[in-house]
Amino acid sequence: MNAPNYARIEIQGLCWSKKPDDVLHCTLGPAHKGDHFHAYTKTRWPNRARQPQG
Repeated sequence: MNAPNYARIEIQGLCWSKKPDDVLHCTLGPAHKGDHFHAYTKTRWPNRARQPQG
């Protein structure tokens, strides 16, 4: 008996770079271009050349 074929679903991660001096984290995909963005507060801050994730 063969297992049924299911569609493969990939869930993209988040950037998670922290806003300086704040508790907010970027909620965009990990390879995004442009400013970091927090989707719930609509807050933006500069994306300084590939900050370390953490």
